[in-house]
Amino acid sequence: MKLETASPMTMKIWFFLTVIALALAGCARDECREYSDFSCKRIQKGNYNVHFYHPDGREEYLGQTRGLAYCGRVAHGFAASRGLSDGNEWSYVCCMRAKGSECYEK
Repeated sequence: MKLETASPMTMKIWFFLTVIALALAGCARDECREYSDFSCKRIQKGNYNVHFYHPDGREEYLGQTRGLAYCGRVAHGFAASRGLSDGNEWSYVCCMRAKGSECYEK
């Protein structure tokens, strides 16, 4: 039984197709881009202004944070320091500082 080897041209074509397939697989769509101008990674690591809303509706600016998760921790920590539980109708907004805006995305 004789084994046939692929021609150099066939090998080049297969190599080229493999490279293209791997490149396309690496370009998988970032789901955050469906609703944001930024990637999920950029959203998670961005700079944010933290705005806290008291149960009476009053807004209080808590400052700037780096990272979306930290923004939430700042707001929850502030609420806890004021004796507010999660059921007290308080809320917060994290405003991404980007593209020259103090609140480019919420």
